Amino acid sequence: MMRHQPSKRTFTWGRALALLPLPILALLGCSTLIGLDGYTVGSGGSGASGGAVGSSAAGTGGKSGTAGTGSSGKAGGGEAGIGGTSSMGTAGEAGASEAGAGPVNQNLGCDGTTAFVPNEAIIRSCILRAGCNPNFSPVRTISECVSKNTQAALPGESCNLASRTCADYEACEHIGIAHDDLCGGTQVTRCDATGRAINCGNYDVDEFLDCKALGGTCGTYTYAVNGLDYADCKLAVTPATFCAGKSDDTAFYCQTGTSTTPDSRYYCYGGQAYGATCGKFATCYDTTDTTQTPVVPDATCYFNFSAQCTGADSAMCAGGVAKLCSGGDVINYDCGSVGLDCAVKGTDGYCVAPGCKPTTVDNCTESCGDDGITLNLCYGGVPHAVDCTAYGFTTCTPGTTTDTAGNDVPFAACR
Repeated sequence: MMRHQPSKRTFTWGRALALLPLPILALLGCSTLIGLDGYTVGSGGSGASGGAVGSSAAGTGGKSGTAGTGSSGKAGGGEAGIGGTSSMGTAGEAGASEAGAGPVNQNLGCDGTTAFVPNEAIIRSCILRAGCNPNFSPVRTISECVSKNTQAALPGESCNLASRTCADYEACEHIGIAHDDLCGGTQVTRCDATGRAINCGNYDVDEFLDCKALGGTCGTYTYAVNGLDYADCKLAVTPATFCAGKSDDTAFYCQTGTSTTPDSRYYCYGGQAYGATCGKFATCYDTTDTTQTPVVPDATCYFNFSAQCTGADSAMCAGGVAKLCSGGDVINYDCGSVGLDCAVKGTDGYCVAPGCKPTTVDNCTESCGDDGITLNLCYGGVPHAVDCTAYGFTTCTPGTTTDTAGNDVPFAACR
């Protein structure tokens, strides 16, 4: 059975940064791979397309990065998240400050007359999910995160619902942007005293991983392709000799957990396993990466949903909730919680503003304003402008991902 809602833990946060393609992870409605915080460790998808695309490591020879979240194989930073807390230090707090609650607008629906009030708390948390993530391309766009309130619907993401700063996001996802306090001046890639894996100068955006929270310990190695040092989270796998003689950051494997330890996803380099836990809300599944020649082993972390269904995929509306049977899992998107109505098109559920239709949502795209600080997101199909500086960010950055049909899809984020 195909599971379409990946957990963020599937993303790779390191050198390869190659999780599932964002389009696959971000737009599918079932329970597939983990991976923001996304974060799936997929095979080379385009930046936003597979999951943790974030910052790709130019010239590293690793996989092309994908959403949400990583290191050459770190199964960690995905959208799923462990949901625990960790001491992340101050790094990343500059991403979003407490200053300003953000604009709370009363919007008009597609009919031009019916007003609705956007949920500011959800807007803020989704902006932080995209903006505080080292990987630029999110698993899900801010528009989808907001309109469907996906963080409340998808296991493992709810810990970010109350986030008001990047420090809150980091404590939830256990990853973050390494600012000057960690990578400024002459500071280099390393493991710090708290056990964080800090990568300076290896990616478009410097990053850190809280290895203890991600189920491992920090380790460093020199990547043979470019001679650079990388920091990632070492994992203990069974059998202990499995990675002996292996140095391949394109092949990923699952480590089955126990009653007290979650599954993990990892790759082998220099005879050592590197990766991250899928988190307590996800399960790792061994697959194959058919995009590479020859085909190589792959692994993906999928969200565990509390309710299952049988039969073909379907969608229905019930009391303002879009209820999906997707890949055998029941997924509930509470449209009413963000002031929207439910609508259905085919086997997919939508949350729409008054008078809007699913096609309106499909045709609405994110963008940045000419001033460089305005983010134009789509709230249930209605354009909704926010000032990135009101959330502690300095600019709005546009990007492009690829959907499951191979089409380019524009997106934007406060950075």
